[in-house]
Amino acid sequence: MSSASNFSRQDSRLNVLATEQEVFQFTANLITEIIQTASSSRPKCNVIIAAGRSICKTLECLSPESTDWQRVNWFLADERSVDGDSDQRNDRQLREVLLKTIGEKYGTVTSPRADINVGEAVKDYASRISAISMFDFCLLGMGDDGHIASLFPGHPVLSSNDSCCLVNDSPNLPHTRISLGLKTLSNTKNRIVVTTGASKNKAVREFALNPQTPIRLFEPTSIILDQAAAK
Repeated sequence: MSSASNFSRQDSRLNVLATEQEVFQFTANLITEIIQTASSSRPKCNVIIAAGRSICKTLECLSPESTDWQRVNWFLADERSVDGDSDQRNDRQLREVLLKTIGEKYGTVTSPRADINVGEAVKDYASRISAISMFDFCLLGMGDDGHIASLFPGHPVLSSNDSCCLVNDSPNLPHTRISLGLKTLSNTKNRIVVTTGASKNKAVREFALNPQTPIRLFEPTSIILDQAAAK
């Protein structure tokens, strides 16, 4: 997808399916195939993943028997700056859905630390991320306002070259978050966005026309929508 021109609805990277359940199953099949391929050539598979409804619904469609999930390292695309045991933590949400769907051998979930100062947590997470030369996929959802991870439309952090960024002024609560930057999110072989529902109509129209939206700057290799979101 070129960031220099309008996005065509006929682009081969756009997948519009009839229902949201078809979207979630299609996306689950896609990431399973990527993990199977990666696992066939090396002992570990490293992926970046967000949290949120579309991601969790996708993970609920995974099959425990389809691959050796314990070889997967799941790195959070972003995390909220809250206590480590808070229900608002993205890593908690991810672990719970993986445990429910796959069982105890779902692999390893890695996220920014909650037990140190947020500035130090940014540096620590950046260090751990930089140890990975290439991720096998990055799977993100999209908010109603068009944000991905904790990168919001028009925010200065979109132009940052930092691998990991501190966001102190998120328009959504909690306001303080740690997010991987576009440089890191884009350092993936497969860049996937999944989103559903009529509430995403405006954001879908915006990224189709505006090359400076977070999704267009991310340059996804696959965008998977239901018809309600694509209208």
